[in-house]
Amino acid sequence: MSATKSLAFVLHTQDYRDTSLLGDFYTKDFGRIRGIVKGIRDTRARFGSTLEPFSLNEILFYRRRRGAELHLVTQVDLLDLFPVLRDDLERLATASYCSELLKELVENEESAPEIFELMHDTLKFLVSGASAKRAARIFEVKLFDLLGLMPEVKNCVFCRTEAKGIFYFNAGLGGVHCGDCGSKGKLGARHVAASANPRFSAGQGSGRHETSAPISLGTLHFLSHVQRAAISDLYSVKVSQEVGEELEKVLRRFTDFHLSHKLNSLTFMEKIGL
Repeated sequence: MSATKSLAFVLHTQDYRDTSLLGDFYTKDFGRIRGIVKGIRDTRARFGSTLEPFSLNEILFYRRRRGAELHLVTQVDLLDLFPVLRDDLERLATASYCSELLKELVENEESAPEIFELMHDTLKFLVSGASAKRAARIFEVKLFDLLGLMPEVKNCVFCRTEAKGIFYFNAGLGGVHCGDCGSKGKLGARHVAASANPRFSAGQGSGRHETSAPISLGTLHFLSHVQRAAISDLYSVKVSQEVGEELEKVLRRFTDFHLSHKLNSLTFMEKIGL
């Protein structure tokens, strides 16, 4: 085993035996890893962190052979707890949601520094006081794009007509389609279309029946803009209440399509009315 240091966000922890923790981390250099932190619940004084969700730490861990389930984490030094977010229930829930979504969608040990930076930029976005809902939508779009899962929002997935007028969103098809293609019965070929599209054939929801729903041009324009723009350029972006609500519904359907179960953070937000 070799000792390795990396910056890491804490995605999830759970108790392990009497004094240790199992942790899911998203590291800057190695992607998502799982590790065991021995003795942290018994001798916290020798650790610089209590491994709070979405906290940024520098960790020292001993890498086991590739494919091994757990690495041994021997040092955890807290760099940023993002305390502002922990004093605001909506921001706390949103940051927890981003952490959980990252944990569920990314593969183990696939290095992607861009995803690490996305998480960091999203937390800074939340700290800035910008809308928590807008931060969540931007995170979703950017993450889908980096994972190669971004739905088609510019052209009909069948005839490639540019999205103008009345268009419909279908998570199972991986994007939008025009009314003409919907009326011509092309939706019946959705399983063929999904299996032929590598972006969506890997989704856990592949093969599940999905219905189409109208989507406004304002929502499509926002999705396209967020996909292209840097997060630093999105601090002041505004959307109407109608577009904001539609964005949340569309991206929630798309997220659910790619997950095998409902996220705990979403259940919590629903319970408190967020």
